[in-house]
Amino acid sequence: MSRFASLNTWLAASAVLLCLQLPAQAQERFTLNVPGVSDNRLFTPASASDAKGCGGHNLSPALAWTAGPEGTRSYAIVMHDPDGAKGQGIDHWVHYGIKPTTRQIAAGAGAKGTLEGLGGTNSKGTTTYVGPCPPVGDSAHHYIIQIYALELAPDALPAGLTRAELLEKINGHVLRNSSVVRRYLR
Repeated sequence: MSRFASLNTWLAASAVLLCLQLPAQAQERFTLNVPGVSDNRLFTPASASDAKGCGGHNLSPALAWTAGPEGTRSYAIVMHDPDGAKGQGIDHWVHYGIKPTTRQIAAGAGAKGTLEGLGGTNSKGTTTYVGPCPPVGDSAHHYIIQIYALELAPDALPAGLTRAELLEKINGHVLRNSSVVRRYLR
């Protein structure tokens, strides 16, 4: 067999193996979404804060995600506005200890304090969802909603962690993460 024919045989076999592996890799994708809404869209007023002048109802967005990778024992969710506080950032939602069998959160569940798992402390000092309320006239703020698939048991962390504390505690325990971005302006 010529050297060229041998190389062609090797390339063909490699291509077949790659094609066989692609479906397995595709199954491993871990994705977060807000059902019925594409990424980088504006929050509806329902999700905005219900504080005076904010115009909202403080309903946390519905979230859905695919199963975490093998070894996932819990999930954590964080919603952060990097544009808030004049670029220093505001944490609107910190929640963790969500069971590995959970794949969705209903709209409004994060603001009620009845969501499974533990509420972390947001920038307002509460342990539930706080909707957006950027200053009037600011350009649209970006709200990054992240989910982390963790190798930590649901009860591994104490309640009330801030976003910074949570990120420190989960360092080295994140199997995968995914995020969506929403925007809001007044």
